[in-house]
Order: sequence, then C-alpha cells, then structure tokens
Amino acid sequence: MIIPMAKPSMGQQELKLVEEVFASGWLGEGHWTGEFEKEIARYTGAEHVVAVNTGTSALHLALHALGIGPGDEVILPSMTFVSDPQAVIMCGAKPVFCDIDAKTLNIDPNKIEALLTRQTKAVMPTDFAGLPSDVRSIRGIVGENIRIIRDASHSFGSKVNGKVVGIHDGEDATCFSFDPIKSLTCGEGGAVLLRDAALAEGMSSQKMLGIVRSSWLGFSQKKVEDRRVVQEGFRYHMSNINAAIGLAQLKKFKTFIRNRQKLARRYDELLAGNLHVGIFERDYDSIVPFMYVVRVAAEAQEGLINHLVKNGIHAGLRYFPCHLQPFFEHAGTELPVTEQLAREMLSIPLFSSLHLSGVKSIVAEINSYFR
Repeated sequence: MIIPMAKPSMGQQELKLVEEVFASGWLGEGHWTGEFEKEIARYTGAEHVVAVNTGTSALHLALHALGIGPGDEVILPSMTFVSDPQAVIMCGAKPVFCDIDAKTLNIDPNKIEALLTRQTKAVMPTDFAGLPSDVRSIRGIVGENIRIIRDASHSFGSKVNGKVVGIHDGEDATCFSFDPIKSLTCGEGGAVLLRDAALAEGMSSQKMLGIVRSSWLGFSQKKVEDRRVVQEGFRYHMSNINAAIGLAQLKKFKTFIRNRQKLARRYDELLAGNLHVGIFERDYDSIVPFMYVVRVAAEAQEGLINHLVKNGIHAGLRYFPCHLQPFFEHAGTELPVTEQLAREMLSIPLFSSLHLSGVKSIVAEINSYFR
C-alpha cells in the first residue's frame, strides 16, 4: 500500500464541465472564468475576485497592484512556501523574514514590530496548514499605512470569527491557490480577493498584459473588439478549462470539508496516547485542515520520516524555512522558533479521499517506530 502526502479529489463532474468547455471551442479566459470568480465571491463574501493562473501569480499581482516595488520591504514568515518571498523579489522588494508562533505555526504578531522600518510597505502572513493568521492583531501593530496581503493558500473554507476566510479582517488583499494538492483545486489556479473596485478593475487588466477590452463599430458597422494596452501587465489569466474544474469542485466542497475535518479529528484521537508525538490543537469546527502536522523530538524526525516512506507512506517536512534556503539566506537572521520547529515537525498524509482505515494504518506505523 502506498499512501501519498496529498491527492486531488477529481472525477466525472470535473470531466463533464471540461467537456463543455471543449465543445464551446473557447479554451482561454472566458465565460467559465467569470462564473468561477462570481462563485468564489459568493462563497467568501468578497466584493471583488480576480481569478489567475497560480497562487504565486496571485501574490505577485496583489503586491504589484498595491504599489510594492524596488527598495520596499515586506515582512513575512520564513515557514512558508518559496512562492511568497519569490513574489516579493519579483516586485524588486526585499523579503524580511519573521519568526512564527510555536502553537499556531503562523507569523507571530508580537515579533513584527521589531522588524518595522521606514522601508516596510507590507506584511504577508501565511495561514499555515489551514489556520487563519491573526490579521486583526497585525493591523493593530502596523497601523493603516502598511499593506497586509493574506496568503490564504492553505485556508480556503476555514473560518475567522464565524466568517469564511475572505477579506473581512483588515487585509488589503487575500490570495488563494488552487493547485493540484489544495483543498479545492482548479488543476492550476489562484485568485485575489479585494474590496476596492478600482483596484480590482486595474488588476483584471494587469493579469491580461495590461489590456483593457472594449468594442467599437468598424467601417462595416460591425462591432470590432478593441484591445488597448494601458499599463504594465502579466500573462496571469485563468483559462476556462481550469475554471470549469474549480466550478465542479465548489459543488463538492462541503463534502471535502467534512472529510478533511473527520480525518484530522481521527488523527488527534489515535495519536493522543503516543507520548513521543505532539499534536497541534485546532478547532476543526472552524478550520479546514490543508495538511496534518505533528511534532517529534529532533533526533527522531529523520528516522520517523524514513520509516514511514519505507512502508509506503509519504511524509516529510513540507516547507523548509525560506531564510535557510541558499537563494534567500540572510546572514545573521535568527528565527529560533522557526528553526526549532523545522527540526521537529513533519507532515503526514491528509486528503479528502483518504479513508479512516488509512489514518489508522499511518498511526500504527508511527506507533511501531517508537516501540
């Protein structure tokens, strides 16, 4: 038996909508993309949604549209995927890595103030493993002039104060990823949530190479599409194919949520008796877990990972701290909580189609290792 770390839950519903896109003959951005944006807006309560081709594009587009550029600094956690600091660098800005809270695994708001400088223009917290970051506290610390871009790649469907993660807590933008292993997938895709209509309109142009579309009457008195380039832009649009997959996934998402929450609760129950394994307490009535993370003694981490992999169970440290990566390494940067957790954490399989029997088998192998 081989149990992957993550597996997309896709089937006939997705194929059916993709076939409709094929039959239409319009594979690029179009009707289905617009419908996907409307459905994401409806689900999250956001006033404006801009669908894009990846979560990384969403982060870069949001930073760029909010005016982050050369000489600016963006504070973000090191315990995140490399797309976050890469998006900052793509703007010509500098990523400034902040330590995390040992219980939440999210950026520690209390560590942000010491990193603020005149060059700080934004903070970009990651909702690690599905737990929303404390954006309200961050806003209280940084004030109103510093932008906050929530990286909600892990937290689609999770709730904050009873509301689905959206743009309710003082963020200037919220970014989602819909890549193959996310709780909801488009195959590849992402989205930016905004409150400002003008910002959303500009971003819709920026994702299409800075083009604004309109139509005019030609000499034949037939309407002709006019594409005017009005600003710098990128090739970040979402295709009808990817949007169709996302629309089908949204119809099943309540089931995905229930399955993920049930699996995480079962892990909690079965691992509670193992004194060698630390679990992170989460309210699974509110949180949609993107992955399941445990904590073990540093000297046991590598051995446990090797044991699980040897027995067909994919496991590992999903994210190696960015500040220790060769490209991002900052001399003198010390993030003691992040570095300690990187030596002790590991992710074990969690995906919507995983059976409870699979969870039982995984926990049995974890327990056998420590025996």
